[in-house]
Amino acid sequence: MKRQGLHNPAVLTAVASTDAGQKAIANTLENANAGVNATASIVKGVLKTALFVGIGVFAYTKIFNGFSPLKENKRDKPSNISTGMAKNKAEAIYSAMYGMGNGFKSVKQNLMGVNPNGFVRIHNEFGQRKGINPLSKKMTLLEWFADQFSQNELMELRFLIPNFF
Repeated sequence: MKRQGLHNPAVLTAVASTDAGQKAIANTLENANAGVNATASIVKGVLKTALFVGIGVFAYTKIFNGFSPLKENKRDKPSNISTGMAKNKAEAIYSAMYGMGNGFKSVKQNLMGVNPNGFVRIHNEFGQRKGINPLSKKMTLLEWFADQFSQNELMELRFLIPNFF
């Protein structure tokens, strides 16, 4: 097999040793270095932008979409349920409202006998939770109540725990 053109190592060596060949090699190296520098510059810019956007999204979710626990009212009677009981009631309420139907009777039963500071504990233990729909946003207990219950049902809850609904 006979090699011709620049595929022949002897011709390549001869062309590379000329002034034009040296300039072509230098131009190729400069172009490669410029390409590498441009790529590094673009990557740095993308990383800086991603970091900036990430910090912005984190701050936005903490400020505007984060859960803020309620404070117990010092002027009212202390909570008549413990934190553990509040957690159990929050789970029971969530289980009742999650899925089909709103489980109003179960929610009402779990809130009977709970004073306002006890409800604050239940609300704080409930936190923010998503609904059954994958596109639903996370909601607090009060938002779940407003979403799930009719005005008549909310009125019954207002009777159980005044000044919350």
